[in-house]
Amino acid sequence: MDLDASPCTPDDLAVLDRLRTPMWIVDLPQAARWWCNRAGLTLWHSPSLREWIGRNAVHPPSAATLTRMESLRRRFERGEVATERWTFYPDGAPAPVVAECRASGFLVADQRGEPGRLAMLVEARPLSAEEVHATERRGYEALRHIGELVSYYAGTGEALLRNPAAIRALGDPVAPGETQDQLLAGFADPAQVAELRARVGENAVYRADALVRTTAGEQWYDTEARAVLDPVTGKPGVLVTQRDIAERRSHVEELERSRELLAAQAEELRNLAAPVIRVGDGVLALPLIGKLDRDRIQVALAALLERTASERVSRIVLDLTGAADIDDAAADGLLRILRVLRLQGVAPVLSGIHPRLVHAILAARLDLGGVPTFQTLEDALRAG
Repeated sequence: MDLDASPCTPDDLAVLDRLRTPMWIVDLPQAARWWCNRAGLTLWHSPSLREWIGRNAVHPPSAATLTRMESLRRRFERGEVATERWTFYPDGAPAPVVAECRASGFLVADQRGEPGRLAMLVEARPLSAEEVHATERRGYEALRHIGELVSYYAGTGEALLRNPAAIRALGDPVAPGETQDQLLAGFADPAQVAELRARVGENAVYRADALVRTTAGEQWYDTEARAVLDPVTGKPGVLVTQRDIAERRSHVEELERSRELLAAQAEELRNLAAPVIRVGDGVLALPLIGKLDRDRIQVALAALLERTASERVSRIVLDLTGAADIDDAAADGLLRILRVLRLQGVAPVLSGIHPRLVHAILAARLDLGGVPTFQTLEDALRAG
């Protein structure tokens, strides 16, 4: 496509009405029908160009169609041409039309002198019944060998077609003439089917993990559903594809159990990091061992507050016998604990103040503010 070429107006396309090849143009920015030649109007079962364009309001494009058009737009901008087999449902036609279509980028304008915009020019070759039948046979052969479950449902829920994988997992479609909502019966949660139908009714694609009733019991499947038209009757239907995710779900559940176990172990370690011990009537002791970082101080404070809130406490001994050197962060944390305890009316006491720790306290400029200090925990308890 030459993006620098002059755009075509409807008047420029009048000569194409003489061709027998169905041709039409779709305005890509508007996602709307823009022009069609006479052969194209015949294919679409439309009496006039105005009526055909008027179908924009009656039959707006689905979400899937918009996605497809956006993909084609990108290809046209790269100068590519798409040749594909499309199925059409002309307005009021009892059966669809299958055609081989060549789609290319095309610049159009409503009036001469207006800037051009990108459109899609489609040249269609309707296929004979023999050609369509050959394609259908190849398509069904492909469906026979894929592992995903593929089911085609009528709007009322009857399974009109299932590939062999779906038949093995879900059972046979209903016999002709019977009515049974197999779509609803195939899901463990009826609310999920209601949501699926609501999404499909909006021409949106539904996708979710679903618990499916199978011949082997309830199993989890990644389920995708979209609205389609029955190529035989032209009536609305639902195409559902499902992929077994039991193994994936098992891994997810195992991962969740591992996370819960790790969380429980972390909680246990936090409790071990701040073991509050009752050592007398109204007296608690908290040994602080190892490096006193911000997290350790926070855990210790939370443990103390939990005990002081649930029982009568008049005195708490913070034992630093096993504590590592105190830096500025640890000093700030200790001061915070001392202030909080005093605000609660609890007398704080420090024990385990050995010579090396004295130097660390002095270096950190830790102002104990008259807090009683003892060399050992035994001394602190005896003094109480």
